[in-house]
Amino acid sequence: MSTVVKRTQDELIAEMGRRFGPDHKKWAFICPACKDIATAQDVKDALVASGSGDDPFKHVGQACIGRLLGALKRDQPKGGYKGRGCDWVAFGLFRGPEFVIMPDGHEAASFAIAPAVTV
Repeated sequence: MSTVVKRTQDELIAEMGRRFGPDHKKWAFICPACKDIATAQDVKDALVASGSGDDPFKHVGQACIGRLLGALKRDQPKGGYKGRGCDWVAFGLFRGPEFVIMPDGHEAASFAIAPAVTV
């Protein structure tokens, strides 16, 4: 049985800063389904490539990069999507695996924070 992680938005921001530093573009989450690690910069680049004007922080930690790169496209080649990531979301049928308690008190489902980058 896994432990459910809940943290406030402020705690999340503090932990991201501790693991990745102050540059938000380097902050990363890990998809629980395919284990892809995507940074905020990866998400921003995928949105730009797709022509979307969405704010990357609407997707970071809540949707696998594969969703932004085409995993949901209906016109997949035979055998399905073979690109990076998958179609998993934190707010789907199976929520989480982590949760962020927002300032207004509601809980937002989230992927786990990726391991710290060691250089």
